[in-house]
Amino acid sequence: MANYAVIKDGIVTNVIIAESQEIAELVTGRICVEYTDENPATIGWFYNGISFIAPVIEEPTEQTPTE
Repeated sequence: MANYAVIKDGIVTNVIIAESQEIAELVTGRICVEYTDENPATIGWFYNGISFIAPVIEEPTEQTPTE
């Protein structure tokens, strides 16, 4: 068994466990890519055809009111 990221338009839309990539793709009807601890993935991450990329989340900045 292995972990697979389900890819749609370059974005991980789901993660599943399957016996093989072929089975994962057959069940989901999508491209599936195996991920590991060394090349992690989770829902919302990007896939560029080689590796997974975490999205950049910007922290909101505190703005002081102007008078």
